Amino acid sequence: MMNPASWNSCRSSLKRSDGKQMRRIYRTNLDFSTRCDLAARRRKATNKETARTEWNSYRRSVKSRPVLEALKEMNGQRQRCVYCCDSRSADVDHFTPISVDYSQAFAWNNFILVCPECNRKKGARFPRDKDGKPLIINPTREDPWDFLILDTKTGYLAARFLDEDFDPKGESTVEVISFINHEAVVEGRRRVIARYNEAVDYLLSSVEPKKSTGKLLREIREDEHGIGEWFARREGSLEPRFSELRARFPSIWRRFVREACSA
Repeated sequence: MMNPASWNSCRSSLKRSDGKQMRRIYRTNLDFSTRCDLAARRRKATNKETARTEWNSYRRSVKSRPVLEALKEMNGQRQRCVYCCDSRSADVDHFTPISVDYSQAFAWNNFILVCPECNRKKGARFPRDKDGKPLIINPTREDPWDFLILDTKTGYLAARFLDEDFDPKGESTVEVISFINHEAVVEGRRRVIARYNEAVDYLLSSVEPKKSTGKLLREIREDEHGIGEWFARREGSLEPRFSELRARFPSIWRRFVREACSA
């Protein structure tokens, strides 16, 4: 993980380039009987203690399986954590912690499937602004790229820099869920970025570019970090090799954007 001096240096350089690592995910619907079961349990959770007891009992029961399966479906085939995108999801995280609002202990819209490390980092930490709104990105309701930037040279994430300061939600998210900038996670991003660069360079140097798109499309399919979307529709699209791809081969670029943003 970055030491404070290196982190401040990285943040300063990112002010000039405005630049997800967290993935946007879309919530599925639960079947009727599971929704009814959650509603009944929600009524039993009358305070923090009973909510925690009920939740621990529920999580170990077969009744929770439909919820877990629905969350796995949301996370996709490889079941990567929605926060760090590196480790495998195994824990059900309450986006609003039970200790903060026990009434959300059995709210379907409050569940996210994350890795144990990110779950431990977040824990009961839940910073809010002066109006009481969460200062942590909710990837089921927000696009993390709206708050975060990616330094493609280092692989680190930082909060977007606004007119005079860093985006408060992006900054709180990086601070609270610090595992997203863990050394191993960052290295994973760097490898993905390098493969994208290599694929685009290969395409640009090809004598038959339309027949050389397979490598780039394969990188999109193998991308577990959401990096393709950064290059397709965010500031990454302005980097020289991607700008050249867009200018020289607009039809290939359109396919790249379409595939990267729907992966």
